[in-house]
Amino acid sequence: MNPEIKELYMRNHIEALAEANHKAAKTMERMGGGFASALAVAYYRADSNNKARILAAWPDLFEKYRRIARELAETTET
Repeated sequence: MNPEIKELYMRNHIEALAEANHKAAKTMERMGGGFASALAVAYYRADSNNKARILAAWPDLFEKYRRIARELAETTET
């Protein structure tokens, strides 16, 4: 693969994942319990290093809310 195309692909993938994580945090804050809501606020306030630490510590929680956010988006589109 051309290095420029590979870099563009990776950048787009990283941006899409960051957007999905932000949507997950937004959903966690609105629909989650006390811990999930507090974790979402911590995620918003964190710098990039601490965001990575939060995502590494609770990958299952963020995956759950990424899925819920996708399902909600699909529901509102139809």
